[in-house]
Amino acid sequence: MKISRKWLQQLVDLSGVKDDDIASRLTMLGLEVESYENFAAKYEGFVVGAVLEVAKHPNADKLKLCQVDVGGETKSIVCGAPNVAAGQKVPVGLVGATVPHNQHDPEGKPFQLTMAKIRGVESEGMICSANELGLGDDRSGIMVFDDAAVQGTPLSDYLGLNDTVFEISLTPNRADCLSHLGVARELASAFSKKFIPRRVKITEDGPSITESAKVEVTAQDLCPRYSARLIRGVKVAPSPKWLKDALESVGIRSINNVVDATNFVMMELGQPLHAFDLKRITGHKLIVRRPKEDETKFTTLDGKERIISPDMVMICDKEKIVAIGGVMGGINSEISDNTTEVLVESANFTASSVRRTSKALGLSTEASYRFERGVDPNLTIRALDRVGEIIAETSGGKLAPGIIDIAAMKFLPKRVELHVDHVNRLLGTRLATGEIIRVLESIEIPCDKKSETVLFCSVPTFRGDIERDVDLIEEVGRVYGYEQIADSFQTRLNFDTRFRESTVLDELRDLLAGAGFHEIITNSLQPADIAGFHDPASVTLANPISEDMAAMRTTLLPGALQTISVNLAHGQKDVKLFEIGRVYRVMDDQQVVGRFRESARISMAISGTADPMSFDRKESKFDIFDLKTDIERLLAFLKLDSWDFISYDTTKEYEQSLKLFVNGMELGLAGRVGKAALQRMSVDQDVYFAELDLTSLLALRKSTNRYRSLPKFPFASIDLSFIVSDQTPAANLMDTLRAAAGDMFRDISVFDIYSGEGIPDGKKSIAFSMALGSEERTLNDGDIAGFIEKAEKELNQKFSAELRKQKS
Repeated sequence: MKISRKWLQQLVDLSGVKDDDIASRLTMLGLEVESYENFAAKYEGFVVGAVLEVAKHPNADKLKLCQVDVGGETKSIVCGAPNVAAGQKVPVGLVGATVPHNQHDPEGKPFQLTMAKIRGVESEGMICSANELGLGDDRSGIMVFDDAAVQGTPLSDYLGLNDTVFEISLTPNRADCLSHLGVARELASAFSKKFIPRRVKITEDGPSITESAKVEVTAQDLCPRYSARLIRGVKVAPSPKWLKDALESVGIRSINNVVDATNFVMMELGQPLHAFDLKRITGHKLIVRRPKEDETKFTTLDGKERIISPDMVMICDKEKIVAIGGVMGGINSEISDNTTEVLVESANFTASSVRRTSKALGLSTEASYRFERGVDPNLTIRALDRVGEIIAETSGGKLAPGIIDIAAMKFLPKRVELHVDHVNRLLGTRLATGEIIRVLESIEIPCDKKSETVLFCSVPTFRGDIERDVDLIEEVGRVYGYEQIADSFQTRLNFDTRFRESTVLDELRDLLAGAGFHEIITNSLQPADIAGFHDPASVTLANPISEDMAAMRTTLLPGALQTISVNLAHGQKDVKLFEIGRVYRVMDDQQVVGRFRESARISMAISGTADPMSFDRKESKFDIFDLKTDIERLLAFLKLDSWDFISYDTTKEYEQSLKLFVNGMELGLAGRVGKAALQRMSVDQDVYFAELDLTSLLALRKSTNRYRSLPKFPFASIDLSFIVSDQTPAANLMDTLRAAAGDMFRDISVFDIYSGEGIPDGKKSIAFSMALGSEERTLNDGDIAGFIEKAEKELNQKFSAELRKQKS
């Protein structure tokens, strides 16, 4: 946003304050000055000249020799412009001046004027074009001023550019500074200068406004306040020079005296305004409402047809829409040269409504920019008086007595309690109560003492960003000056406070970290095609901030693959990752609130080398069994003792997968990620991934540990090997062996799976190591033989298993 120093000086006394100091102090106050330009310095050495004579150059057909009065002194200047003529008032650069733009240089670099001979004739300066002065694109000829221009006048004074313009970048919460008034308030506080709010002088005459115009508001939830003022007898014409110069200094193009007045007040006070031609308002009545069902299109002032929706706020007359509230007016009610009666709107639209409308239309304006950030609802009347004053002055119009003002409520200052010790504790200061009051009242926040250490602060309505005491404390620190707060380090230890006890999630993180996993936290928002690839029931956002964040994730897999892809790109090929997060999907179950379900999940991903090559072993890659082992470690930590892994068919996500069942409930899926999913994330090596239902697992978790005494009698260790179909899962055989052992069972594990020479086709050999024991005695050979006989019989009946060998 551009701010003019000349304009500021009408609101605050800045005499003696340097531009550098203004820029520095505003930046320290949180109003970052990105750049500033002193135009008086830029055009130093340029004056208004009067062309007295124009003669042909003696040595060049296309050049002319001009005699130019630059204010009591005549200069001989060679000029090649085709439009130069005697009697003109023109911009002249004197020797030593720096021309801002060299139109003959491809890069347009500035250059300094020197006394030069051009084709043998000395030239004592330069008559400039708008392009050379950086005042426009016209390079076809020199600039020509009005005859009223006085030769010798500094160019910056004549053009109204004896000014410094600051480019300020504001944070969204400081809507109060989107005006010269707001910035002047900050500078008055910063430099302890007198703040001079402009006094408006208006004279009302003629019939009351209510006899000529009416306003009705039916959408007060979108427009809590709507005010209007009428000016009669208006003559639309070009704006006076002071008004044009003021607007052009902040980058706004002059249109006419009426529209320029509304723009001027917006830049001065921060209140957007809109002027309607009352004669083009059917029934002379404005209605603030939502669009009707058949109202779907509207042509705005820029001549473009806009598609409107039912949640927008429209300004209408009895027959048609005439403006989009808070964004832009319509071409069907704009001010024209024939306008004589002007109805000025000064309204307060809700920030969320304007933000939504502006985004939907793809239309951002100076008005919408301010409404989106929040405009003071008590500014509407003040702005109407100011714009009425300017329109009456520049157009000869007369203000109708009265103002139409429809408000949904009274907009009162917020009362916030502030404790002095809280201020000093948060800021690390020792400010006295009186100093805090001085600081806050310097930015127009009055304070009353409840006690010597407690204040009641009245937050004005133009500071909508201040809600709580911490907001006031931030203001104290900001205005007092963070640079004045001494750096100090203080540490307080309270031995009466217990550390937070660890939760089961903390313990899960410690478990997985101890197993070599690294925790990741990935974005729950994904591109819609990624979310839809994994689950068509993905939740899409109605108003995403970008296409990359258009849907909620349905699985933690894309985040894990993206992280692995980044690691691979940086040469890290061996990874073990886990994430605890939430997934989202649309449910058909009508009992689910909003038809959306949010679930907690825990995921594990492994890829690369599990065991590197050494002198005594070959390299070993991660496989499904490594992942299964990590899952079982997690289940054992949760004290779950009844789970099964069931082999599952290949899907677009997994090529080799297992479903996890705990107590008969399906609670997760694990497997090797499919090629299609890997390719989408640019991963070129195998990844094994598991995602488990964390909520259900924690619900089944047993909170107490079970203990048993150490065995009094030794275990018997035996190895059994069975030949079975190569489609038979080892887990099924283990369950049968466990059941056959009964009370003697202590432990079981698979130590070998073999197929090949000596094993029939379609078969495999699975070898188990078992530990058996008794609480009452040492097992004998008969006990072992009885178990083996029973196990062989049951495995044969269930799986046609054949006992291959036995060791004890």
